[in-house]
Amino acid sequence: MDYSIAEKLKELRKSKKVTQEQLAEKLNISRSKVSSWETNKRDMSITEAIKLAKIYEVSLDNLFEINEITKEEYIKISNKFIKCKNISLDEKVKIIELLRDMLKKNSIDEFYETYKMIQNATK
Repeated sequence: MDYSIAEKLKELRKSKKVTQEQLAEKLNISRSKVSSWETNKRDMSITEAIKLAKIYEVSLDNLFEINEITKEEYIKISNKFIKCKNISLDEKVKIIELLRDMLKKNSIDEFYETYKMIQNATK
């Protein structure tokens, strides 16, 4: 599946449990404008992007980053983490809590990039 910015915008909105109408109200724009962003029929202004990033509590970089992590990559990361005997249970709990917080802020890509750098450094 080709992952687009339009899909990311829709995904972010749904993850915040906000309707297009509610988002349009917060941004003081029409619902059809929100819909046109999510169907890739219209671009947003930088001012709208900044407002949207604030509403979603993400950086502009994260708002427009479209690196999709495959299911296989998630499984590989999870398996390595769970099976790692060098990490205590308490440390694993702290890491999971950190991941949960990162997911709330939609910054899992940042976590994944850090993970990839560490993996490449240990090879």
